[in-house]
Amino acid sequence: MKHSPHTNQLIQKWQQYLNTVEDWKNLVTHTTPKECGCGLVYELPHIAACSDESFAIADMSSLFISEPHYHPELEIYFILQGTGLVVVGNTEYSVEKNSVVVIDPNIAHYTVPKKNLVMAVVNMPPFNEQNYMPLLENNPHVQFS
Repeated sequence: MKHSPHTNQLIQKWQQYLNTVEDWKNLVTHTTPKECGCGLVYELPHIAACSDESFAIADMSSLFISEPHYHPELEIYFILQGTGLVVVGNTEYSVEKNSVVVIDPNIAHYTVPKKNLVMAVVNMPPFNEQNYMPLLENNPHVQFS
């Protein structure tokens, strides 16, 4: 998939950072997770260090499937461990450690964890919970059927 130069720079920056992380659990040691449709989410604003982005760890290991949704922020998944299937619009991506999936704004997406799936999630602009739109029925506008 082809991305804008800015998105490619963002991917490269975060991959470099994540390559320095030995164990994602060290990042979340002093953070209380939020339970949501994406599993346990650890928001880590101190790591993003850029007001244009947000950073979180999503532990999906206890989920059967994440809640289908969309939002206006660009989202990038960096798979830290495990395996799964990420569905973006009408495209399926099998993921494993070191996979990267880019989700354009306002495109429906969800994840089917298979084994111990944990990912780092970067949003640009920063994720805003008020923009989160769960999907319960078909919506061709956001490629969900």
